[in-house]
Amino acid sequence: MPNLIEDALTSKLAAWLHANRPDGFPADLPIHVARRDELRTRPCVVLDATESKPYPSMPDTAMVKLTVHLFTQVDDTPAETHAEWAAALVTILRNKPAIQTALNSATFILHTLIPRDSATTPDEARGRETVLGYDAVVSAV
Repeated sequence: MPNLIEDALTSKLAAWLHANRPDGFPADLPIHVARRDELRTRPCVVLDATESKPYPSMPDTAMVKLTVHLFTQVDDTPAETHAEWAAALVTILRNKPAIQTALNSATFILHTLIPRDSATTPDEARGRETVLGYDAVVSAV
């Protein structure tokens, strides 16, 4: 069950973000799901479900730790642009009713998306990474 829930959440959310790009996002900015064999070039967004904990009282339901990564390259994307894109991701992911309306079905329910922590850090490859953390409560069968 946990892999099904994690895969369903990241796949559906990535497709939704692709179709509902925040204002100011380039049309060609790739949105990937972690642990897939896709070539990742910077800039890009990567969704990763790192851990899930089942709810024993709710069948087929788990709390999933979701991270949304924004990767950019120092040479190609100014810090201001990176910050604008990160803020746009935060803003669009606050729109839980729109996300739920688009994603919920007979086999998948996003109960809530709770913001956790976020950080922006440089990395060794002359790039930047913003990590947005969420707890998602999801049911999937």
